[in-house]
Amino acid sequence: MHPNDRSPSSPDPEPSSDATVLRDQREANEQLVLAMLRAHEGADTARAELLSAHEGADTARAELLSAEDAAGVLRVSAAELRSIAELRERLLGIVGHDLRNPLNTIIMASGLLIARGELGEADSRLVHRIVNSGQRMARMIGQLVDFTRARLGGGFALTLEKADLGCVCRNIAEELRIGAQAEIRVATDGDLTGSFDPDRLAEVLSNLASNAVDHATPGTPVLIDAHGDGAFVVATVTNEGAAIPPELLPVIFTAFRQMDDGAQKRSNEHLGLGLYIASEIVRCHGGSLTVRSADGTTTFTMRLPRTPEALTT
Repeated sequence: MHPNDRSPSSPDPEPSSDATVLRDQREANEQLVLAMLRAHEGADTARAELLSAHEGADTARAELLSAEDAAGVLRVSAAELRSIAELRERLLGIVGHDLRNPLNTIIMASGLLIARGELGEADSRLVHRIVNSGQRMARMIGQLVDFTRARLGGGFALTLEKADLGCVCRNIAEELRIGAQAEIRVATDGDLTGSFDPDRLAEVLSNLASNAVDHATPGTPVLIDAHGDGAFVVATVTNEGAAIPPELLPVIFTAFRQMDDGAQKRSNEHLGLGLYIASEIVRCHGGSLTVRSADGTTTFTMRLPRTPEALTT
């Protein structure tokens, strides 16, 4: 047989080792080029993200500087507003205090004219109106002075002494019965003595009872109840009438808030300071003043510690 003759079934010879090397090298080069392209693309993306981050940092820095500038302006404005408010309150207190003397002169002079009994009926009515208006103005001025003292001085100065809250309740009831349009009943129970400022507590109870009389349903009584409760004494003032609106209850002891139950006309004789001052006086005694108004009944409750050692600031 000739050496070049092959059987049809004979296999092809294996490729040479040089061809295999060239093929592997070509594939490796292709992979390297692809990797380099991907690396360049990643670098471009990273560069773009870095530039974006720098721009974001610059924007954040500018916003921070702007916020700091705005905060500085606000701090100055707040300080100026506080200064103006304090000046206004001091001026209010000074004016209120200085108005008392001429107003007291008007009230006293009018009272002397009435006491002489030499006025005719028409003149007597006019002078009585002067006295009533002067007394109302005096109460308003007193409230303004107390409000200013409470805001600027941190509270009321109390003159504590051994006192009986029951006596204070009865005295207030007697005073209000003179011109009240409602019946005022007083009930006391137990030991009601303690270390109090009776004049200030009389101011609290007078305010609460006067409000109760103003808002009581005609023909229904106003009840003042006082009783001992261990280390505390408690006084309540209750009237029947339209309930205080629920939205007003959370701010009822806030300055310049006036009661308006929708059934009673708002009184122009009040500044909306009475309940605020009452709550501050009770607070300075270390006690609490709360209100409940529902089902046609309104009750203010004052709870006081008996001794100064129980006072809280």
